[in-house]
Amino acid sequence: MNNGNVMEENALVASAKEGDNNAFDLLASRYHGFLNAYISSLPVLPSEKEDLMQEALIGLLRAVRSYNSEKAGFSTYVSACVKNSVISYLRKYGKQNKALPMEDVVSVGGDCDTNTPELQFIDLETTAQLQEKVFSVLSPYETKVFEMYLAETPYALIAKRLNKNEKSIDNAIQRIKSKLKKLV
Repeated sequence: MNNGNVMEENALVASAKEGDNNAFDLLASRYHGFLNAYISSLPVLPSEKEDLMQEALIGLLRAVRSYNSEKAGFSTYVSACVKNSVISYLRKYGKQNKALPMEDVVSVGGDCDTNTPELQFIDLETTAQLQEKVFSVLSPYETKVFEMYLAETPYALIAKRLNKNEKSIDNAIQRIKSKLKKLV
């Protein structure tokens, strides 16, 4: 990427970081090919690829929210954040496959490690940005579930907090992912 394109991309990232949904949409469009290629390269069932694409988009959001241009190039950072997000999702939900490089969680001097307090804070900010974009399509119940899901709250704890069963939480998350996919 030439210097002009890097400057343009950094400006888009800065705008998206400040809540400009159009800037984020443009970044998501630019990185869609990378996200799709990465998800397609994973040895998972075709039925799991949609969920992984949603996780990849969440990784892109995390990258936008935590990017520091002094530490790495944005494309390098996005790659690390997306891979970390997808691998963490696979670990968390027991979809670990022996062919997946689970030890390959990448660090590029940022906060895409999914177990840091900084990321939990970033998740809260990311939730606010996502809520703004999807508020019109989510029910109040789905909005509550979505907030806790982005903060990586376990299903059992979400269910307890909302006085619902885990199946209800899982169904809500599936509806949310379906609605988000229609927006992308």
